[in-house]
Amino acid sequence: SRAYAAKFEEKFDENVDLVGLGLANVSAGLSGTFVVNGSPTKTQMVTGAGGRSQIASLTTAVIVLAVLLFFTKPLQYMPTAVLATVVFVIGIELVDIAGMRRVLAGAPDEFWVAALTAAVVVVVGVEQAIVLAIIASIIAHLRHSYRPKDSIIVLGDDGHLRAEPLTDATQAAPGVIVYRFSASLYYANSERFNEELLGLADESDPPIRCIVLDASAVSHVDFSGAATLRQAIDELKDREVRLVVAEMTDDVKAQLDSYGLTELIGADGFTDSIVDAVGAFGSPSNE
Repeated sequence: SRAYAAKFEEKFDENVDLVGLGLANVSAGLSGTFVVNGSPTKTQMVTGAGGRSQIASLTTAVIVLAVLLFFTKPLQYMPTAVLATVVFVIGIELVDIAGMRRVLAGAPDEFWVAALTAAVVVVVGVEQAIVLAIIASIIAHLRHSYRPKDSIIVLGDDGHLRAEPLTDATQAAPGVIVYRFSASLYYANSERFNEELLGLADESDPPIRCIVLDASAVSHVDFSGAATLRQAIDELKDREVRLVVAEMTDDVKAQLDSYGLTELIGADGFTDSIVDAVGAFGSPSNE
């Protein structure tokens, strides 16, 4: 449903499909018919015939009803191979080679997940392929969040913020560096967070006295991540480096409250924007 909605630039609501299938199955149970389910091949047949509205579905239902009432006996003489050929031809139309090429060019990881899923559909079955696709997609997502593309944020000459590689360690103001962590902080990437954060504190030209954590991409902090953040704050204090958090959402800040980290960071350690943080802690008066 999502694929066809995207193809024709239409709005899509999974709940509508689920409710429709549920009601259809209730009717099937009460009338003693087969279980109702979605059918990609039938959808492709309707789409290939030019169907774009519910009129196509209603027309199909009328034709099916007429066949069931009047033409079942003649259909018994139709070879099974003919029916298989119809389904096979429609199935071929479901294979989007151009779409797979676009996926390969834009997201190679997702291409291999899609290719593996397609192979399992052919060799094993649809249900097993769906389960495999879900597991592979979760692993791919965890892989990206395990190694997020973190960066340093600096103020350009035009006054706009821009991202630079961590290796540059460019200071946004003398003694102040802005570190953007580009994922939720949880057990799988907390050690990476700790290493990058403390590594920035070792920069000494001039010496770092404040690290601004850009938390705009952090949507969750689990218990292990909170423990790592607490450890990092303590180590920064030992090095006389202040940690300031910028652009953190209220939900994530509430999590820090529950872990007791808000008090550790300090009430003035949270700012609404990176510019405010750099302006407040980048002046000589804050040394």
